[in-house]
Amino acid sequence: MPQFSVDLCLFDLDGTIVSTTTAAESAWKKLCRQHGVDPVELFKHSHGARSQEMMKKFFPKLDNTDNKGVLALEKDMADNYLDTVSLIPGAENLLLSLDIDTDSGKKLPQRKWAIVTSGSPYLAFSWFETILKKVGKPKVFITGFDVKNGKPDPEGYARARDLLRQDLQLAHKQDLKYVVFEDAPVGIKAGKSMGAITVGITSSYDKSVLFDAGADYVVCDLTQVSVIKNNANGIVIQVDNPLTRD
Repeated sequence: MPQFSVDLCLFDLDGTIVSTTTAAESAWKKLCRQHGVDPVELFKHSHGARSQEMMKKFFPKLDNTDNKGVLALEKDMADNYLDTVSLIPGAENLLLSLDIDTDSGKKLPQRKWAIVTSGSPYLAFSWFETILKKVGKPKVFITGFDVKNGKPDPEGYARARDLLRQDLQLAHKQDLKYVVFEDAPVGIKAGKSMGAITVGITSSYDKSVLFDAGADYVVCDLTQVSVIKNNANGIVIQVDNPLTRD
């Protein structure tokens, strides 16, 4: 089974940690009906993109001043479609294992992982108050409101990397290594453009799309990803039976 060593782990949220496709599509379809927009056309562009960009492109007459339109949409997702939301298999175990020193078995003083999502703070944070309550919200948490440029621009992932480097006092480390976990090709491209190892999850796209975007490894879900070692020297990740392009 392939293994690789990193210092930091960076995770997308929707489709990577939490399965929210039904909730998102239900809320978007409702908005499309209200404004006469073709949801099929919208869904060709929406996955992995920031909601404010979709608002501007498909709902130019909708008042999104101070992102109030985005907040209303994503509040609808979190409040009215929670019963359709579930965890990506293996996600909770993987995140919890990244908090444990494998040498001592004790909880690490600081987390070596962060979330980088295109969603709003309201929606993204809400999952850690409900379905991910056992894990708890990480300190480094970049949302679509924290960046000027959404994926495939690497701004969000680069910012999370730099904040973790600072928190973990790794500024001196010249060969810092990190991995990006993503379900969308725009996210894979963002990770690759900043030199990260990338792991694609086929919860939203076919494996060929993720490989074409540059994924180094592709898995069905996070049960195929495990932490072999996690100590002061870094993290060793193993990928069990990764998918192949053929």
